[in-house]
Amino acid sequence: MAGGGSDSAFELLLSALDADRDRAAGTYEHLRERTIGLLRWWGAPDAEDLADVAFDRVARKLAEGAVVPPGSLGAYLRGVARMIFYESRRRPRLQPHEAGLVGAEAAAGADLLSWLDACLDRLSSQDRDLVLRYYGEGKAAEVRRRLASELTLSTTALRIRAHRIRIQLEACVAARTGAA
Repeated sequence: MAGGGSDSAFELLLSALDADRDRAAGTYEHLRERTIGLLRWWGAPDAEDLADVAFDRVARKLAEGAVVPPGSLGAYLRGVARMIFYESRRRPRLQPHEAGLVGAEAAAGADLLSWLDACLDRLSSQDRDLVLRYYGEGKAAEVRRRLASELTLSTTALRIRAHRIRIQLEACVAARTGAA
């Protein structure tokens, strides 16, 4: 989620899960694993990414004032995940023979990458290392568990920290592109 309100949206999501922060983090982790499993069962090859999108979208909806009855947040999340899964299936996939058709898009992508590099340079070395390893070493749960262990964090705390750094990066890139 890009923008300044995304941190508060995530906090709102956690508080909707449970008033106790530790229980909310555990519930978040449990719901995320169940959502990933459901997306995999539906056939999503990128289930972890889609689960993150679902949580981001639910957090944003809560911040926008969506009312979810008590005890129904899991069902609401599953419904959002299902819609995101359907959206992902409709997205056109680039075929190898189409690679030559994306010249302008590739140039714009190169600009975005250079802006992302500049924004990464503005982070502290610890935050830059964390976010690059979290998103760069693959989405395998084992990789992230190892990273959390190295940093003496729970996987939920690692995910939250990486999410907050990502929000900073998205805001920085959006400011450079004029999309802020």
